[in-house]
Amino acid sequence: MLDVFSYVKACSLVGAGLAIGLGAIGSAIGEGLTAGKANETLSYRPELAGEILKTMLVGQAVAESAAIFALVVAMLMFFTNPVGKPLLAAWAFLGSGLGMGLSAIGSGIGSGFVSATACEGIGRQPAAKSAINSLMLIGASITQSTAIYGFLVSLMLLFIGFPESADISRSFALLGAGLSTGFGGIGPGIGEGLTGSFAVTAVARNPEQVSKVTRTMLVGQAIAESTGIYALIVALLLIMVV
Repeated sequence: MLDVFSYVKACSLVGAGLAIGLGAIGSAIGEGLTAGKANETLSYRPELAGEILKTMLVGQAVAESAAIFALVVAMLMFFTNPVGKPLLAAWAFLGSGLGMGLSAIGSGIGSGFVSATACEGIGRQPAAKSAINSLMLIGASITQSTAIYGFLVSLMLLFIGFPESADISRSFALLGAGLSTGFGGIGPGIGEGLTGSFAVTAVARNPEQVSKVTRTMLVGQAIAESTGIYALIVALLLIMVV
């Protein structure tokens, strides 16, 4: 039978694997979408290879952010010292890994939608490349917000104080906090990415309307973000109240 030390250490290692294993999914898909659309655009606008490459790399860098958050959480758990930690920490580590890994999925995919459309937009309207790239950065960056929520909740789960004894409801509350911010971040990240993608398309079609499109995009993304905020609130309540 495992002692407390071994059990906590085992859960920290599983949590590390969950964080980066799940966290890499969205970023890789988002980066692939961006690269795919960049290559497709080059097939009919090869003279814009330099501009399209720049947009692709910047977009992929933003999509990579979610995976980097997940990597940081994974490394923290991998090198954590379980000596003296109670059994409750094991559940917190699992919740941390799930919360970070799941929340990164939507952010990575959503960011890829925006960046992919930006590559296509530059091919169709190269004169508007500045407006397209600016809107891409804004739209893609906002998709990372739910991954940031997951990152913050994961850090809280890693570094909160653990009582020596607690009933099982406290253990499941910490696991539930990770699940809340994790699953709750998938939809908003993708939804915000879709909003940003269509906004970039609109600017590529009519660059003169960039201010109106940007305003509408931000309002739409804020509403899509609201469900992620609900999940964050529930996660915080589970950590601090239960």
